Amino acid sequence: MAFFEWLNHIDTQFFLFLNGKNSPFFDTFFSLFTSKEVWYPFYLLLLVIFIRKYKMEGIWISLFLILAIVFSDQVAGLIKELVERLRPSHEPSLTGMVNIPGKKGGPFSFFSAHASNAFTLAVFTGLLSKNRWFAFWLTTWALITAYSRIYVGVHYPFDVLTGAAFGCFTGWGFFKLLHIFDEHFVRKRIQLAGKWENRLANYPEIALLFITATLLIIASLVKINFA
Repeated sequence: MAFFEWLNHIDTQFFLFLNGKNSPFFDTFFSLFTSKEVWYPFYLLLLVIFIRKYKMEGIWISLFLILAIVFSDQVAGLIKELVERLRPSHEPSLTGMVNIPGKKGGPFSFFSAHASNAFTLAVFTGLLSKNRWFAFWLTTWALITAYSRIYVGVHYPFDVLTGAAFGCFTGWGFFKLLHIFDEHFVRKRIQLAGKWENRLANYPEIALLFITATLLIIASLVKINFA
């Protein structure tokens, strides 16, 4: 029991250190970045690319990815209810010590569904694309998403690390299931389609950069208006 108390203490102190490194500019930026709705155009673009690259098999790929994210999200929600670790935004002992620029979220913290879902998507799509540069950008996006949960005060570092690890496992697992499905039911047409050429991968990469740049501009404008 003493070990878990020590681990919780270290986790809390590290959270307070990271969460304490805040500013009005990044309050706005990370509040927007961590919002699921902001990334809907990017998700839609990925589905379009699946259809363009893999034709009818793109529907199966989309289904496997959606199932992977649903699985990741539901398991994270179940574990939260079982563990019942309070979010830092709801922890009474941290009242007045946590920077919370947005909503406090639900009551429980462990583990982060945002981090898990982001890494599920990044690993699944990165393995599918076989394009290292695209996988790098996806991983960077997932890392920033995970960090944003600490910044906005709703998760401890251990929450997002566990979520990221579970997301990597889920993304890899569902990609392997897709691989088995491809071999047995669609005559390896997904494998035979090959890696994503840089020209194709550029579309989602540009979308990631464009959305992020837009959020940075919005954060700058908000800072100027309230300065």
